[in-house]
Amino acid sequence: MPDHCTTRQVADLYGVEEWKVRRLFEAGIVTEPPKFGGKRLIVRTMLPSILDGLRQRGWMPAQELAAK
Repeated sequence: MPDHCTTRQVADLYGVEEWKVRRLFEAGIVTEPPKFGGKRLIVRTMLPSILDGLRQRGWMPAQELAAK
């Protein structure tokens, strides 16, 4: 996995719709990353926070990562 990814790539990684990842940033649940060319540059270290946010919203089961 690259050091930076887009919201689409994160959504694909976790198997959720892209809007759910965007909503975490818009709602302030996860700190907004820098943008380049209008796209969010999400660093790999943010992925656990995004996963926690998805679980907090009920958009991903708590055991989803453990099953992989």
